[in-house]
Order: sequence, then structure tokens, then C-alpha cells
Amino acid sequence: MAKIKVVQFGLGAMGSMMAKIMLEKKSIDLVGAVVRDENKNGKDIGEIIGLKKKTGIRATTDANKLYQKAKGGVLIHAAVSYVPEVWKQIKPAVEAGLNVITIAEEMGYPFIKYPKICKEMDALAKKRNISIIGTGINPGFAMDLLPILLTGICKKVDKIKVIRVIDFSPFGPAIQQNIGIGMDVEDFKKRVKEKKLPLHIGLPESCYMIAKALGWRIKEIIETKEPIIDERAIESPGYKKIESGKVCGFNHKCYAIVEGKEKIALEEFGRVEKGLDYKNTIIIEGEPKIIDEMNVPPGNITTASHSVNLIPIAFGARDGLLTMADIHVASLIA
Repeated sequence: MAKIKVVQFGLGAMGSMMAKIMLEKKSIDLVGAVVRDENKNGKDIGEIIGLKKKTGIRATTDANKLYQKAKGGVLIHAAVSYVPEVWKQIKPAVEAGLNVITIAEEMGYPFIKYPKICKEMDALAKKRNISIIGTGINPGFAMDLLPILLTGICKKVDKIKVIRVIDFSPFGPAIQQNIGIGMDVEDFKKRVKEKKLPLHIGLPESCYMIAKALGWRIKEIIETKEPIIDERAIESPGYKKIESGKVCGFNHKCYAIVEGKEKIALEEFGRVEKGLDYKNTIIIEGEPKIIDEMNVPPGNITTASHSVNLIPIAFGARDGLLTMADIHVASLIA
């Protein structure tokens, strides 16, 4: 089988990890990377992503030229979180005939918040005979796709609850600042109230994906966001040091109301302490009742690996704007 041509969009922490993984895959032909930083333009990606050797593959700010080289292949997008910005960045690739995999959190299930943009995405993807897929470890797997798969062995489902305790210490300062790490408590609460501190992006999207799969119509989404404070100082690789009394984590909960009842409960507890027991627990109330508990590996390696393993799936998926519930399950690729 011929190798699939792939373009990497973004060579930040996540994009760099994706590029490293793709360079190890026999089935992938990484033809280049799109960057927005002029200082990276023309550089060998090995230098940018921290390899000790050159790859012969260049980063470029000239996306259109690279897209023509990879036409019919796949773009992996790792740059922004919100749908309007995503569409601006991936539209040229779609127009050039590349399938798209993006880890932008809102792309997990964008149809409710952005119906107009989604119609435009879907129409152009179908016109170009390609797919656009939003994915990641969460949303895209741990708190939506896995619960959906588990309902496949149930006679009936009354409620789905997922509790995810996740370690944010491997992530860099940009992500940790986005979730409030190191902040004063009052500043944290103020920024949450002003909707300037999103914490985990994607919980409502995961609720909508689950509801769509089960045929539930969500009437209301309720979210709560609370800070976690520790009286000890904490050393964190991404933040260096968190002073005592400052925010060292968060509790972000999202509930979906269906026909007056709480049918979906997604609770994410983010921390920056390596010694905690980080787990993902799925509870399905129904016949039978299912409780599935798994460890939570670092979100960077799992997100990057999941995206790369999706490349042949995206390459062969039906045309249009799709979610993880619309495609075949991805397995490890060679």
C-alpha cells in the first residue's frame, strides 16, 4: 500500500509530538509542516521538534504550495481551540483537497454552537470529496467515544457519568495558564465569571456527542467551575513553582438535562501533582450497570498518538464534517 501524504499544521508542543510519531510510521509520508512563525520558515523540522538529526522535511509559511504537494492526503491540525479560528486555518487545505484531522476541542462536536460554519465546512468537504474530523483524547475519546462504545452492550441506558482525574503537570505554561494554575483564588473566580478562563474546553461538546449517539435531545447544559487550592508549594514542570494558597487545579463539571432529568454528567478534575491517582471512570446506569475504570496516561502522548492513528481512517472516511462517532474505530498503525 502506498504511503499516505500528510502535512502537519502547527509545530508547538502537540504538533511537534505528532511529527515525531509520524516520522516513525512506515505508512506515513510526512511531506512538510505549516508554521506561522517566520523564524521557523525554511528550517528542517528535526531542528524545530528537538531531534538530533535532520529529516530533510521543511517547515514553511507557504501553506498553499505545500497543500498542492500533498493533495489527496491528510492535514493534521494542532494550533487553536475555537471553531471560527480553526475554519480560517484549515479552509485552504480543504479547498486544496486534503482530508483534515484537528485536535481543536470545540471541533469534537461543533454543530450546536456553530451551525452556520458547520454547514459551510460540510458543504465544502463534500464538494472536495474529503473528510473533516475533530478528535483528541478529550473530547474525542475518553469522556465521549468510550462511553458510547460501552452502551453497545446495554439493553437500556438511564444515565452516563464520567469522572476524569487528569495530571496537567506535563503541559507547558500556555495550557496551565489557560486552566488558572498559579492564580489567586479571587482572580480565578473573577475570570471564570467573565468567561475569560475556559478551564477544560469541550465538555458540552462531549455531552452533545453522547446524546446524539443515544438519540437524546438535550434541553439544557449546566456547567460549574471551581478552583483547587493547596497550602503547600508545588513544583510543576510547566509552571516551575506554585506558591502555597494559589490555584493548583480545578473541578469542572458539566451536566446535560434531557426531559427534565440529568442524563449525562461529565466531571473533570485537573491537577498538577504527579503523585495522585489519575483515573478515568465511566459509570453507565442501566441494564446492565457498567463501571469501567482505566488509568489516565499523559494527555500529550495520547492525543498525538490518537490523531496519527486516525490518518488512514480519515483518508478512507465518507465525505463531510464528521465526529468520532461517525467513523471507524482507529487502531495502532504501522
